Amino acid sequence: MVELACTPFADLIQRMRLECRNQQAMFDLPARKWYVPPVDVAAPELSVTFHDRVAGNPCGPASGPQTQMAQNLVLSWLAGGRIMELKTVQVNDELTISRPCIDAANVCYNVEWSQELKVAESLDQYVQGAMLIHMLRHAPGVFGHPFADVGMDGASGEPIYDMSIGYDLAGIQSKKVVQFIRGMIDARESVARLRDQIPRRLGALRDLDYPTALSRGITLSTFHGCPAGEIERICEFLLTELSVHVIVKMNPPMLGKERLEHLLHDVMGYTELRVHEKAYASGLQFGESLEMCRRLTKVAATRGLQFGAKFSNTLEVENHRQFFQSNEKVMYLSGAPLHVITMTLAAEFRKAMGAEFPISFSAGVDRKNFANVVACGIVPVTTCTDLLKTGGYGRLPPYLHELRKEMQKVGARTIADFILDFRGQRTAVGGDPVQAGFLNMPLIVAETQADPRYHAAQNRTVPKKIDSHLVTFDCITCDKCIPVCPNDANFTYPTGDIRLKYRDIEVQPDGSLRPVGDEREFVVEKADQIANFADYCNHCGNCDTFCPEYDGPYLQKPNFYGSRSSFEAAAPHDGFLVEQTAEGYIISGRISGRLFRYEQNAAGDDNHYDDGAVKIRIRPTTGFTFDETSQRPPQPHVIDVGRLYALATLLRGITNPTRIHVVNTPLLAKHEDNQGQSVY
Repeated sequence: MVELACTPFADLIQRMRLECRNQQAMFDLPARKWYVPPVDVAAPELSVTFHDRVAGNPCGPASGPQTQMAQNLVLSWLAGGRIMELKTVQVNDELTISRPCIDAANVCYNVEWSQELKVAESLDQYVQGAMLIHMLRHAPGVFGHPFADVGMDGASGEPIYDMSIGYDLAGIQSKKVVQFIRGMIDARESVARLRDQIPRRLGALRDLDYPTALSRGITLSTFHGCPAGEIERICEFLLTELSVHVIVKMNPPMLGKERLEHLLHDVMGYTELRVHEKAYASGLQFGESLEMCRRLTKVAATRGLQFGAKFSNTLEVENHRQFFQSNEKVMYLSGAPLHVITMTLAAEFRKAMGAEFPISFSAGVDRKNFANVVACGIVPVTTCTDLLKTGGYGRLPPYLHELRKEMQKVGARTIADFILDFRGQRTAVGGDPVQAGFLNMPLIVAETQADPRYHAAQNRTVPKKIDSHLVTFDCITCDKCIPVCPNDANFTYPTGDIRLKYRDIEVQPDGSLRPVGDEREFVVEKADQIANFADYCNHCGNCDTFCPEYDGPYLQKPNFYGSRSSFEAAAPHDGFLVEQTAEGYIISGRISGRLFRYEQNAAGDDNHYDDGAVKIRIRPTTGFTFDETSQRPPQPHVIDVGRLYALATLLRGITNPTRIHVVNTPLLAKHEDNQGQSVY
């Protein structure tokens, strides 16, 4: 069982501060890939209204892997996301999900479906993420990042957080889920508790006026096959009992089998895909959705709320690949083909419901089609699959750059002007952007259906592998595995070039040592190495998909844990834990079920190694000697010196202050606090 573990709030703050000052990055996203709005007053303005709030732009991450933990929200915001669709929360927060669970090699499939944290942890992470973003907007000098000169405290930096809730009425009405919703509507208790965890010497952060009304909107994600009547009762409960804006996520099969499969097979050529047959009959039907939406719009209006629809959920297809476990009969399709299907469905729905009915969109959105969807008058336009590909969150800023280019082409100063002029509808609709978006949509849908870039022939290529397998040290160090992890679980650490000749050591029953075996060489050739932070890794498999070498970084690179409790809870999985002592550092390792331990004295003159059977001391003057605190072996025992060197190399590299990452942040911050000065 793989479980996510959250980093203490204070450590997230310290890492952002130290990493930005040392590496001009945050959570491994370099500052050069952050979205920085232009300071030119003549530049197009991208702000939009969503429900009753204003966001800096209509873009953001969809409910999914990019919005599960606090650091994910920060990364999404740094990359330009301003409307955050938080990952779906449901009452069953002890799911067992098969691993790997994401196959994004090209067209994307997944088998995960909601948050992998406890409900209370999700609330805590969402509040933490919102507070961290508020810090970046209103106290940038603490972090020393380039936003300090841009003025991100203004409208261009304004974020909106949209809750996503599932999956049935009983679960949503449960005390656990209702408390979550109320905790997002009024987060005063969470903010007060977290404020007290901010390091006291960072007074500028402790004194900020953090927003506590974090969200008043919910996107409802019901389970596939949920009856129309139950969906309507859930919406009524949310509107009337909790007084929140509601958006219902629609399902692609609403388009109808004949039309959907014509697009999928005949138009786009994905003949290998078979839609799960039950999906057509078991879920909300097109006609049902229209009647339901009309009724609920009236209910919402009587309470001063907004009701809308989101297009769309993923598409249930039969598992025809070898990526997921064989017992997974169904997988969920997203990406390029879903974009065409969902745009078509959304256009049909709008034609029936009228221009005034609000919709949001998330299906195969990327930098090339983002402006098109915005031109349809849709808010928000969110993305997930594209951010799982090479470059990760760094793929998001081009969405906004491309939108501005398209706006400049038609001389648009605002999103409303862009919608009016993108297809020349201003005169026809009398300057009404809502009607213009409505008229733009069928034109854009027709272009989308005909665009070969969505067709199967252009979506067969997958990331290439080279004839090489990953091991603990050294790889081609392409760093592709780092940005494609939504949780920032993969990171680099420095070791330098190492070449040591050695022979193994045999410890005798009397405590004497002698070298045995052939001379070998411990070699590390690359200056920088890759490691995995196991607390953030859910074994989704995405880094393996994009790694040019075989066997997966999350499996073959050293897994580090953030606490003794998470290290022990993860047994029997291999992994490492670094701890600080008054004398120096200790690295504990679990390798093939055995426990190992290496203690490094701060001065480096008296180190200790324990392989689970015998302890030895390592000193520059005397070399290897028997540790008298150890029991003597009943018979000669051979110590693998190569493994000792591996542990020592890991420890020196991970604690090296020249590279800030999730593992060494608490160690370095503690040192900084003790010394009263920077670690550099």
